[in-house]
Amino acid sequence: MTEAATAAREAGTPWVLDPVAIGALPVRTPLAHALLALGPAVVRGNASEILALAGAGAGGRGVDAAEKVEQAAEAARRLARTSGAVVAVSGPVDLVTDGARTVRIANGDALLTKVTGGGCALGAVMAAFAAVTEDVFDATVAAVTTYTVAAELAAEGRPGPGTFAVRFVDALAAVGDADLVARAALS
Repeated sequence: MTEAATAAREAGTPWVLDPVAIGALPVRTPLAHALLALGPAVVRGNASEILALAGAGAGGRGVDAAEKVEQAAEAARRLARTSGAVVAVSGPVDLVTDGARTVRIANGDALLTKVTGGGCALGAVMAAFAAVTEDVFDATVAAVTTYTVAAELAAEGRPGPGTFAVRFVDALAAVGDADLVARAALS
């Protein structure tokens, strides 16, 4: 991971750090801090993971994280200022900050938490968006909004988690400007 992050930094390629379960295992915390020092464009995690990476909490356990997004807001802003990365905190209302600007995104669906790899896939979408614009903050807000609006579209009709997972991939491929304009709930 450190070799890939170093190569991305040297090539000027934006990359996303997702410190999954930082603090849960002794090896994860120092590795996450070493990767943070390599300059990710975006740091993405749940509230527990962001608090742990910022040195303000014990650590994450994945999607069952105990802390709420708002509890991590100040730690996320501080982490963004000290690292130079945009920080995205996932939860029922997502938060994106660059330390100066903060946007909350109240889109998505609870079914997304029932699909393994949802956060990892969001990180990939963030990296793709960051790769095509100079403003990583705007790219991250757009990525999270697109991702969570696609989740809302996929959840229409209240499918089960298996059906939702397939419909989500389809919705993510099909979500368009009209969907974003009609549904985006940014504050």
